[in-house]
Amino acid sequence: MRIWTGSRKPWFTPNQRYRHPKVGRIFIDVTQSCRSSNNSGIQVVTRNLFREIDSAHNAVPMIWDDRLRRYAQLSPNEKKNLLNPFSKGYKPKARPNKQENPFYKELLSTLLRLRKLISLTKKPEEEDLVLFPEVFRDNRVFCLPTLLHPELGKAGIFYDANVLRNPEETPSARVRNFQAYLDFLSECDAISCISEESREAFDRHALKPIGPRKIGVHHLPVEKPASTPSLPLSDPPLILCVSTLGYNKNHLTLLEAVEKLWSDGMQFELELVGQADPSWTPKVLNVLDGLISRHRPVKWLQHVDQETLEQKYASCSFTAYPSLYEGFGLPVLESLIRGKPCICGKNGALGEVSRGGGCMVVENQGDPDLLENAIRRILSDDALRQNLCKEAQKRDFGNWKRYSSDLLSLFLGKGQA
Repeated sequence: MRIWTGSRKPWFTPNQRYRHPKVGRIFIDVTQSCRSSNNSGIQVVTRNLFREIDSAHNAVPMIWDDRLRRYAQLSPNEKKNLLNPFSKGYKPKARPNKQENPFYKELLSTLLRLRKLISLTKKPEEEDLVLFPEVFRDNRVFCLPTLLHPELGKAGIFYDANVLRNPEETPSARVRNFQAYLDFLSECDAISCISEESREAFDRHALKPIGPRKIGVHHLPVEKPASTPSLPLSDPPLILCVSTLGYNKNHLTLLEAVEKLWSDGMQFELELVGQADPSWTPKVLNVLDGLISRHRPVKWLQHVDQETLEQKYASCSFTAYPSLYEGFGLPVLESLIRGKPCICGKNGALGEVSRGGGCMVVENQGDPDLLENAIRRILSDDALRQNLCKEAQKRDFGNWKRYSSDLLSLFLGKGQA
């Protein structure tokens, strides 16, 4: 059996490639991002981070096979998902990350990976690094300590501990494995947290303390799409909400707030974009069905491709992101960079994200009356909406090149950014 230790030849061959003098290969775990078309927060980070690192270094993407309990090279289809998750003719899906292949196809994929295994147990010839930009709760959390050579650099990105905040809303096995994932991160050489709130959550929940020189905070960037559709604003006004239909996203409060406005005779539409959360989405759909039965103008579009999402951003008047708590709140910035105001909370990471302007901040987004009032104000005051648009357009949203460079400075120096 041939064991692959990482090709020296990158996927992409830029005209010039600068390599940090301290680093050899950078192995990147892209398991979630290469398996499906899901393009929510963590997948956005992983895909952009891989592109930037691969453009300047020797990046080696790898996928975890839980049957083999080993890493392997990516198949052609997995490479395609990593680089371009939306194929031509993509149709909206409730659960884009759900594996739909029959068992025999999954088994065949595993057998093919036997010829493409990646060995990380050998002593590295250079200062190689293994990067974990995704959250994992499978057997990796138990296998990796024995699969990674002690001299391999290990670095991870920590997002949030929402699973542990409301364990009653989460399957017990998922809670247990997430704690094991936190323990694994604690053993890494360096960790980047996506916000101060994220850093505090890690310190609060990690059972194994990590030294202060090994951890940094790097806010996630957003970049404006290369091209955006030029569409008029919808009439009546469209409110867009982009997020997974999960417990902490607080859709039920949003739906209660907009129902009060519709009952008062206000004219507007609401569209929800995002994948389903099996444990919580049915409760949201029950409320949605009730509203639709009363002919309220509300839709759930499920998980859509980027082209459709850009069209919705272009035609909406503003967005609502009523999440109760976040590790960051990337959809807020994705709205603002397109010049669309966003209604969101002020607590935790959402307070960090909204601080630069462009947001209508709600003191307590769990209160439907406060959320209703914020929506009413923007719908009724176009001057206010336009002023928020101007605030959003003045903000610095960073870029993925700078973010990747800052991360590597932390990871390779294994010090504080």
